[in-house]
Amino acid sequence: PDLSKILLLNNSNDSEFTLVDGIIFRGDRVVIPASLRARILEELHETHLGTTKMKQLARRYVYWPNIDKDIEHLVKGCESCALTRSNPPKAPVHPWEHPQENWERVHIARSKWADVKILRDAPSSANTIVLLEQIFSVHRYPQVLVSDNATIFQSDTFHKYCKTKGIFQKFIAPGHPATNGLAERSIQTLKNRLTAASSDRAPMLEKVQNILLRYRATPLACGQSPAELYLHRKLRIRMNAIFPYRPQASSIVTSPARSFQVGERVQVRMFIQNKQVWQFGEVKKKLGQRHYSVSLDNSEQSLKRHVNQLRSTLVPKPKTVTLGPTVVYDIPRTRSVRTSTPPAASSCTTPPQPACP
Repeated sequence: PDLSKILLLNNSNDSEFTLVDGIIFRGDRVVIPASLRARILEELHETHLGTTKMKQLARRYVYWPNIDKDIEHLVKGCESCALTRSNPPKAPVHPWEHPQENWERVHIARSKWADVKILRDAPSSANTIVLLEQIFSVHRYPQVLVSDNATIFQSDTFHKYCKTKGIFQKFIAPGHPATNGLAERSIQTLKNRLTAASSDRAPMLEKVQNILLRYRATPLACGQSPAELYLHRKLRIRMNAIFPYRPQASSIVTSPARSFQVGERVQVRMFIQNKQVWQFGEVKKKLGQRHYSVSLDNSEQSLKRHVNQLRSTLVPKPKTVTLGPTVVYDIPRTRSVRTSTPPAASSCTTPPQPACP
């Protein structure tokens, strides 16, 4: 046919098409008439290339109007390709409606605010309800509870529990965890951190608490941490200790209270063996508006006491006499000299002799 008719049929201008040796080209691609298109498609699909590869191959050789749609139709109609084709492209996850207030909707194992509980036994409806009650007692009962289709959430016991507490249950599609995609990422994050801490000999509860604290204090992609999103405040962690602490004076105006001067004698309320005892002492320093540092007469230890635990006294501190240290002198002893003494004269009394007759 005449080239002008072909150009008119394809709604194209003269610059796109050329005639070479009786063959019409569009650029460097051959324009295929309708009678030969089925054969060309079979040739392109001989090795069961996919849609994308077929289009890429065709763009190097042939052209006709709506060739891309014809390729797509052929591949979709091929039984062999249908049995071996890959999964369809994932549709964007439909976002959950933003709740009007915190804790309105709770996702089992899914939340930007994560709560983790430790179980020694396999999870069941009964022990899951116990753990949820612990969590709900802190936050409140949700209006909607979203979970997967596990047996523990589908049991009559769990259905009754939700109905009794006024909780509406929602379930994700079976075999489609992407609906709860944030849950999968949150769980994987916590598992990875627990695995990384496996060499730590700390108890499991301590490790979980530390991981949760850091997780809740770490900013998300939105720039805010889970604590800021839920509690509307930042969590303080050990890293905050690098900042200097400057205590601020209280701006609260209160009625005047009793006050004591440094060095003033006071009685200090103590509890010894569950009995209230007032001991004498002295004010060493004032701490704020209502507290003092005091020392007892019978102890050098400083104690912090509220003004209500102190009362003024005029009893003086007992005077103590401090003796100097005991000095031991090593005085050499003189040797005693023995002298010989004559024996004492013996005295004996001789009885008188009787007179001779």
